[in-house]
Amino acid sequence: MEFKVSSATIERTGLLLVSVEGELDIATAARLEEPAEVAVSVGCPLVLDLSECSFIDSTGLRSVLHTHRVLLEVGEPMALVSDGSQVRRMLSVTGIDLSVRVFATRDEAIAWLGTGGARVSEQAQALSPV
Repeated sequence: MEFKVSSATIERTGLLLVSVEGELDIATAARLEEPAEVAVSVGCPLVLDLSECSFIDSTGLRSVLHTHRVLLEVGEPMALVSDGSQVRRMLSVTGIDLSVRVFATRDEAIAWLGTGGARVSEQAQALSPV
């Protein structure tokens, strides 16, 4: 599968949806920077959909964490979408799912971010001692 990143604004929510297809690794991880920069510059929450991502390595994981961190710095939450694949296992094994909410479906992530409750829990998480 060829690597592809696409982004769209979700109407009536102000959320940015970024979808990744293929392998998110050392050769492709830098391609997540531009959509993350858009979310930061516009100041909107981000849904990062990894449900079509077939593989993720440490560079891809680092890119996901970097995106989450820069969004937190501007007060915007992020949610991940990943099914029961290798990607979901890597998010769990590395503990990323403890700092970034992971949902099984895009609709669940959009609903969580759209409620406004996401902001409260993200801010609380950012302030919690590590």
